[in-house]
Parts: sequence; C-alpha cells; structure tokens
Amino acid sequence: MCGVAGVCLNHRMSCTDAESLTADLLAQLEHRGPDGRGLAARSRSALGMARLRVRSAPGDRVPFSEPADGIVHAFNGEIYRDGAATPQGGLAEARSASRPELVDGMYAVASSPSEDVLELGRDPLGIKPLYVREGPEGVAAASEIVPLINAFGRAPLRSEAFAQFLLTGRRVVDGGTFFEGVRPLPPGTRMRVAAGRVVASAQTEPRRTEPAVPAPGELRARLEEAVDRVLLADRPIGLALSGGLDSTILARVLAGRGLRHLPTVSVCPEHTGDGVRSLSELGLDDEVVSTWRHDWSPFGPADLLDGLSAAVRTFGEPTAMTSVPMYAALARSARAQGTTVLLVGEGADELFAGYNRYVPLFAGEISDPVSFYLSRGRLELVGELLGSEAAHGAADALRSAVGRAETAAGRRWGRTPGTIDVVREFEYEHSLEPLLRRTDHLLMAEGIEGRVPFLHAGVPELSIRYPAPALVRGDLTKAVLREEFADLLPPQHRKKRKQPFRAPVHQWLGGAELPRVDSALAGATELLHHELGVLPTGLRRLRERLAHGDETAFTFAFALLSAVEWLVWLDQSHVEEGAVSYA
Repeated sequence: MCGVAGVCLNHRMSCTDAESLTADLLAQLEHRGPDGRGLAARSRSALGMARLRVRSAPGDRVPFSEPADGIVHAFNGEIYRDGAATPQGGLAEARSASRPELVDGMYAVASSPSEDVLELGRDPLGIKPLYVREGPEGVAAASEIVPLINAFGRAPLRSEAFAQFLLTGRRVVDGGTFFEGVRPLPPGTRMRVAAGRVVASAQTEPRRTEPAVPAPGELRARLEEAVDRVLLADRPIGLALSGGLDSTILARVLAGRGLRHLPTVSVCPEHTGDGVRSLSELGLDDEVVSTWRHDWSPFGPADLLDGLSAAVRTFGEPTAMTSVPMYAALARSARAQGTTVLLVGEGADELFAGYNRYVPLFAGEISDPVSFYLSRGRLELVGELLGSEAAHGAADALRSAVGRAETAAGRRWGRTPGTIDVVREFEYEHSLEPLLRRTDHLLMAEGIEGRVPFLHAGVPELSIRYPAPALVRGDLTKAVLREEFADLLPPQHRKKRKQPFRAPVHQWLGGAELPRVDSALAGATELLHHELGVLPTGLRRLRERLAHGDETAFTFAFALLSAVEWLVWLDQSHVEEGAVSYA
C-alpha cells in the first residue's frame, strides 16, 4: 500500500516543472508512505511513490525501476495471484498489474515506459484509488484528490456535483468530482498520457457471467481461499469487527486457520447495538481466540460532529456518509494496536444483497432501477435548497448513470437485464466504490493497509451467478452467506437483520446537539449561498424541518455541515505552504 503521484506536461513546460510538481504532489501523500519516498524524473514527466512496506524487500528503492529497459513504476496495492503464481512484492507486482485478466489483487499503478509518456491503471473493482487532473499544462495523477486541487492552480468548483451529492447522499454520479478537471480513473481502466494529454483510455469489459448456479460449498471454499491470500504480509495483521455477519464470518475462518494473537478492533456507536465490546458476544470462545486482543472505542453525537473537519481534509470533498468519522476512530484504534494490515468486510453487502433496502427490490415491489435510487423526498429537498433546475439536472445525471449500469449488465449477462441485474451492477459504483474509498483514505491516514477478502479469489464473479431467491428470502438478506457458513455462526447471526454501520443522525442530531446543528447552519447561510448556490429560503425551510424532527432533513443537515467544513478548509488551504503553482 502506497501513495502514487505522477505528471506528464506538454512541450511548453520543462523537466524542472515536472519534477517540482511531482515532488509537491508526493509531499501531500506522505502519510501514505511512512517507509520512504522516491521520485524519478524524465524530460517533461515524473513519477513519485510514498511507500508503506507490507511485503516488498526493505531495501527496494521506489519508484520501482526495470533493470533492463529503465521503465519506472509507482505502485499502490497488492497482487495475490498472477495466473497460478504469487508474485514477489514490489517490482513483480507492478509488472503483474499490466495483466488484469490474469490477476487477483487490488492496485493502482502509474508507469513511465518512455520519455514524456505515462500509463495509468486501476484494478477492475476500483479497490485502490487513483485520480487524474487534466489542465492546459498537462495531466497529473495521484492516489488522493487533495494533492490535485492546486496542481495547476486552484481547480474551480462544480455546482452540479454538489447537487448530485445531495440527491444521492453518497457520491457524484456523472464520473467527476467536486472540482473541474479532476476525476477518478474508472475501475478497470488503462489510460495512456503522452506529451501532456490523454491519448487513449479503455475500460475492462464486464466478464460474461456463467449461467450455472454455484454448487453447495463453492462459495465457502472461495472465501476461505480469499482469506488465505490476504494473509500474505510481512507486517502485523488485524481484523475489524462490527458484530455483523461479514466480519463474524472472517473471524471464524481466521480462528479456524489457527491464527493466534490477532489484534481486533471495533467502534461502538451509542444507542445502535452495533460494534463489539467483547469477543464472547460473537461466540468466539475457543482456545485460539483466547489469545486475541480486542480493543473497542465508544462513539457518540459529539464525536460525529467533531470528526467532520478531519474527514473533509482526508477526502478533499464533503461526505454524506455518517460512518466516516466512526471509521476514522476505528483506524486510530487499529494504529494504536500496532496494526499495519487490517482485514475488513467491505463488499459482502453489495455482492450478496446485504442491505435491508434490498428487501422490497428482491420482492418485486420495485420495477424500475431509477426509482430504487431516486427518492422523491430527497429530490424535493434538493429543489428547495438549490432550485428545481439543479435538482432535475442531478436527477438526469443519476438516470444516465443507471443507464450506463444497464448497458454494463447487458454485456455481462448477454441479454436484456432485469431491474435487479441493473441495481446489482450499479451498486459497484454507487455503494461499493465510495466504501472502498472510505476504507483506503481513512486507514492510510493512519499508515494502515486495508484488505477486503470478499473481493478476491473469484468471490465477486461467483456472487453474480446466484439468483435473487438465493440472496434475499423474505426479509432476510445475504441468505446464501448465512447458509454456507451456518455451522460457524452463533445462532443470533443466522436470522439477525443487517445493522448498518452508520450514525443514527435523526436521534443523535435531533437531541442535545440540535442547537449546535441549527446554529452552525444559520451561521453558514451566506457561505453556502455564495460558494455552492444554496438558497437562504431553502436552508431556512430545512432548519424548520429539523425543528419538527424530519428524518430526511437530518441526513441533509449532516451533508451540509460537511460542506461547510470543506469550504472553510478550502479557504484556509488556498495557498499551501511550500506548494508549487502552475496557474
């Protein structure tokens, strides 16, 4: 796990410009590389890498360089299999990333095969992030958004992105970010940059799904193999426990592997029933587990609000996910334990239909995939806050994104996809990728690599082959997971409904924190209007809704408070100390 930075400038710029800009980008990724940094410059291109060593040789220099032809690679992630083999850490992994069809891993890579050329790549599920900024001077790439904001002068804000963010409550759905010219490299994409401009970009096509339903035991065997693969490390490994189905399965598999002295961590939000205070709560009472060390952290309403400032500094954008400050607390606990690699359960809910909101969808009560995501209540609130034109523009962007998912689902299945097919495809973008970004950015802020067993060893491909009745039965989600691991699960987990890892904002912000929330929104009226076009009348109506206990209004209030913290941070960071400006 590392930080990647690179630039490729046009003919009007110089080698000095490329080296200085890359050094500036890399300095802002220092938290991702506590084990050293390095930079390689060519004529008008340069690559940098901040290194967190997990299994490459301690003496390896970064970026990695090919001894024969001088090709340079900046690599972030891990490759667990290349065909039937496991590559050595470091240069061999960077080479493997050029063969995604043969690889099981998580990665983002930037390579410089020749003068003034960069080649960028990202794993097919987008487990590891990579962002690109295009400007008149050239193209810059980095593992996080923050270094790119000022790469070619301050990037202008996108008002349409803010409207999409409020409507979905999760992410910008048109493929961009909150900043003009800055966007994530789509998962599975290979991009070539030459002489300061993008000359080619191609995304991996979804693999055609086999029609055969997996055999009994096949899922279990795949997941156990995935766990074995992600244990490959030279540094201390820990496990995040939520008390839910996914992390409990991982814990039981790890215990069955005889893994002793495993550090485990949990965050326990007030009044939710989520989190683990003692391993005995999970029925983990065998001799191996008795050697494990479990730490848990309490988390409450004040922690949620106090954590917003750090969240926007980490992401470089606002967040509507109330789990973000909680996840930051989890990362701090893991770091305090000395963990370098943390196993997490991300992906299981998207692959195996784990969220409670899937129940009416799988019951056939929703016939249109757009209506699954487009909440009329949220659309109304966005209209009040930003005006009807902005609200309907965001809705159109959402419809277009769902349409792209429908096309991808059709290619995957080789037929006209149904509503459930489209939603399952779109969940990779709308739900999974934001959670993977949360995992990466918040753990890397503490120098920790996050690993996601549910997304390896062919588990994602296997999950798609399960028909809807195998995933959701009545109001019970992830049915096939419960069945495959029934003998490992405590009785309460066999029928226990999903407990989302998020704050109950209605309860938390509608109580003693309501005056603080209302005061913050009232005081930011002018700032939100000037910078993001939030209508004062709409904000006033939102505050009235809060006073009357409107649950949806509280989710908007959290997102707006996050935006306020973000705008304040942007203003303070307008001229970073030591930053290089190419405006």
